[in-house]
Amino acid sequence: MERTIQNVIDALLVEIKDYGSRELTLCLYKDVFRSLMSRCNKKGGDPYTDQLPDEFLNKAEECYKNALHCYEYYRFIKRTIRLMQTFTITGKPDFSPLGNLKKYVPSPKHEHLIKRILDENRLAKNAWTEMDRIMRHFFCFLEDNLIQVSELNDNTFYQFIQLASSTKQGTMYRVIRAIKLISVYMKKHQIVELKADFSMIQMKSAPIRMIEPFSRDEISQIMKCIDIGTTLGMRDRAILLLAFETGLRAVDIIKLQQSDIDWRKAEVNVVQSKTGKPLTLPLSGTVMNAVADYILKARPESVSSEIFLCSKSPYKPFKNSSALDGVIEKYCTQAGVGKKLYRSFHSLRRSFATELSAAGIPLPTISQMLGHKNIDEARPYLSYNKPQTLFCAIGFDGIPVSGGIYASVITESPSVLLKGGDGE
Repeated sequence: MERTIQNVIDALLVEIKDYGSRELTLCLYKDVFRSLMSRCNKKGGDPYTDQLPDEFLNKAEECYKNALHCYEYYRFIKRTIRLMQTFTITGKPDFSPLGNLKKYVPSPKHEHLIKRILDENRLAKNAWTEMDRIMRHFFCFLEDNLIQVSELNDNTFYQFIQLASSTKQGTMYRVIRAIKLISVYMKKHQIVELKADFSMIQMKSAPIRMIEPFSRDEISQIMKCIDIGTTLGMRDRAILLLAFETGLRAVDIIKLQQSDIDWRKAEVNVVQSKTGKPLTLPLSGTVMNAVADYILKARPESVSSEIFLCSKSPYKPFKNSSALDGVIEKYCTQAGVGKKLYRSFHSLRRSFATELSAAGIPLPTISQMLGHKNIDEARPYLSYNKPQTLFCAIGFDGIPVSGGIYASVITESPSVLLKGGDGE
């Protein structure tokens, strides 16, 4: 049986799904495969050849050098091609991270010890790979400093943590996890005696960011700047209204299909990319009109089932949701809406939640409309509003102030009605 590019891709997609890749990652793989199929068809054939992946990768490298691909997308293409090549050669795709997994190569006895630690903890595939890499680094650190495993002590672990903090600042939580696994294993099997309990180490949590949402006035300013006399303007207006009035994530908006909208019931039905859970939301007449206008008057002809397409030929769906950050940023600049720290397209989702909260919608309902698994996930979306908070603050009228730092104000101006202070 002749091996075709299509049956190679189909079989590889099964492997990728079995590996446990998320839906969003799976969509990216499919996007690369569509481009590969298109290139294959242009060459006039469907049979798979070993040269085809190399030719496609060379073309991707050329696009990257000419700034047609960002580095992240080019790197993802390299990963996809490696999966295809290893799959066609060995029958199993190589999911190990790009780069040299064997950067740190300890001695065979330490390799064996690492495997025992990992096997005992029954780590998942990705976690196994991450911990394996850091543990290799740890045992190479021991070998470089001529430290035997039997000589391990608390100070050795602290020295490695200090070393890692200078090279792995973005992944220190993984370093700490690896140290916990190693130290617990050493204690449990009585290999060394450690006084410190490294399993108690906790990474300091990042501060909660209070990201300001777009206000209704700012949304209004932005909408006025959109030229709905153009196909691009009609598309962008529909996208922004959909985000602001439904709270859908950018990734779900770019994947939205016409069959997801029930025009009679005035609602949209999606399976969320982030959670895999179905979500149904009501649509206002304004949103439905904006989406319908784009579909009927401005959407280019395309075989793609996604509603929203790129504005330039070839008319394809958005490759990733980051493209929508550029959309909101462009109109913010035109509308004179100031750039604020961390505010992006995702902030329209915060605006949606904040508007619901201001309208008195209960938090459990807001959480459900955002598609969260539990109510706690909705709390970061409810932005701090100082005027509202002050308005809702409980007063202490009628409680006499007899002590504390405000007591002198009572003496100087007894007619002043105060809130706060110490009661009797």
